[in-house]
Amino acid sequence: MAGTAGSDGVFKRCGVLIQPYADARFVGRLLTSALAWLLVVFSVASLVEPIAGRLAMVLLMPFVLLGSLLALLCLACLLYTPIAWLCAAVGSSGAAVVRVSNALWIERPGDRRSFSLLSLTRARLSSSGGEVALMTDDGDVIRVRVDDPVDAERLLGEIAAGRARGTWSARLYDDAQRPLRRRLFVGVATLVSLICWSVLDFDLALSLGAITGAAAWVLAALLREGSAHRVLVAGTDGLSLRDEAGERFVSFGSIERVDETALGVELVLTGGEELPLTLVPPQLLRDPSETGLSMVLAERRREHLLALVRERSGRGAREVGRAGALLERRGLTAPAWRAALRRLVSEAGADYRTAKLTREQAFAVLEDGDAPAELRVGAALALSSSPDAQTVERLRIAAEGCANRDVRLAIEQAAEGDVDDGMLEQALSSSAAARPRLDAPRCATPAA
Repeated sequence: MAGTAGSDGVFKRCGVLIQPYADARFVGRLLTSALAWLLVVFSVASLVEPIAGRLAMVLLMPFVLLGSLLALLCLACLLYTPIAWLCAAVGSSGAAVVRVSNALWIERPGDRRSFSLLSLTRARLSSSGGEVALMTDDGDVIRVRVDDPVDAERLLGEIAAGRARGTWSARLYDDAQRPLRRRLFVGVATLVSLICWSVLDFDLALSLGAITGAAAWVLAALLREGSAHRVLVAGTDGLSLRDEAGERFVSFGSIERVDETALGVELVLTGGEELPLTLVPPQLLRDPSETGLSMVLAERRREHLLALVRERSGRGAREVGRAGALLERRGLTAPAWRAALRRLVSEAGADYRTAKLTREQAFAVLEDGDAPAELRVGAALALSSSPDAQTVERLRIAAEGCANRDVRLAIEQAAEGDVDDGMLEQALSSSAAARPRLDAPRCATPAA
């Protein structure tokens, strides 16, 4: 059943097949990891046995127990792996409504499943042109029947531009593969061989070194595959680049120019710093089978980021005027500043001789992504003095649009009526000073 393209990211009456290969891949990784550790245990036990002498049985007992547990785990995985792959291949199919909003939603009668837009990294069109296969980075496959290839590209366009909780996100990639695993294999194999050679024959020592090196290579590959992804998050205030090492926030006001590159974009920041962002997976250029719709999806994401950055950075900071002057901290302590801000709105218009802030002025600053973080947080604190339902909702929406995590948390706490002093200081310091730069060689970035 081919789908009918609707409006606002909705595709009706689609034939959808969901194949949960992520579970099968997890079992396969568990099996591979268990085998690698079993090889390591065997190598260590082979080295300990000739050294231990009469104590060999006692010292080898923990290795025997651990090896037995690993062997049982390998056996269980071997038995379950074919079942997991068979269930994934069969999947679950049926007519559904495909909706793209804050996620990719597959809606069926009595069933509603979602897939993160950030996780959708590859796509393929069937030879007949009537089915598009969307693949997540975990391995799940969502096959959607479409009327023609134009609908497939429209679906990818909706996915590329989709937002989650008010922000837009994209995966970041390495420009080139690093030869870490090859070096790890050679280093571990050489070290183990030299150690074993002191107590064992050369041939046996070399064999144990090769086995341990191969196991280390496999474990390194599994750890790298399971590591956290680097993510770019774009909000109304700027760009946040995140990975497991930390976060770097780049405000739109600090971007002087954005240029298109072969694999993404390059930001030129105030002061001349060049910050390349790789949004197109490099393997797409090396593997001809991964071109086509996968490249379309990556290029649509790059085009969306280019348009977003050029629009926001080209406008410059808006004039916040008198409202901004009232919201400035001016060296006050956190409690004193909070109290002064709340009086601004609660007493607005009470005394013509004292400058006051209207609620609409505060909302204008709060919802202006180009305004300094100090003024936006100040506006949130001022508005929190009268937290009616409409104010809380507008505070929540403004927080969701922040790419700066600390500023978002501070505005969220203001919506709840209580901002921790430590969080307030963290939000202001994170916006006033640049984040520490992350590992530049990995993708020339410092994630969502």
